[in-house]
Amino acid sequence: MERAGANLNAVNYYFRDKQGLYEALFEQAHQNVAEEDQDEFARMRVLPPERRMRSFVEHAVRRFTVCKQTPWQARLMFREMTEPTGVLDGMTERFIRPHFTELVGLVRDIAGPQTPDLALRFCAESIIGQCIHFVHGRAIIEKLIPELEHMPMGVELIAEHITEFSLAAIRNLPHQEPTDDKH
Repeated sequence: MERAGANLNAVNYYFRDKQGLYEALFEQAHQNVAEEDQDEFARMRVLPPERRMRSFVEHAVRRFTVCKQTPWQARLMFREMTEPTGVLDGMTERFIRPHFTELVGLVRDIAGPQTPDLALRFCAESIIGQCIHFVHGRAIIEKLIPELEHMPMGVELIAEHITEFSLAAIRNLPHQEPTDDKH
């Protein structure tokens, strides 16, 4: 607090403690993003499913990298995901679940209504995982695929790859519940 030039008494008065300040900061960062996302999702809903997937993925990659969200907000989110303090518990329902529900519905539109719900949710998690990896794993990716070091990895290139890869996987999902058979 001292390094930031913050008055500890003011922090305690308004936020109870450092954790309260952290929660308020996290809440405000995500409130702004959530409002922007609602407009984007409304625009996407009129697109055919495959184009909607491309738009969703591009939006996610852009959200994790450049957009109007400042870098500290993205770092704050990823730190909370890897070193949880509990602040995401309440935020999950208000901010994260609506995105997830939107993506699961989109995967269902592509895979078909007969696809098991668990398979749909795993697909949604896989898509988000790819977005996060391509954005935050770039240093490692460039070491594993050296050709990419000199190739601009723009949002569009990443989004196109994730979309095509994910669409191929979704189209080939089994359309029945897995059994306990180990045959």
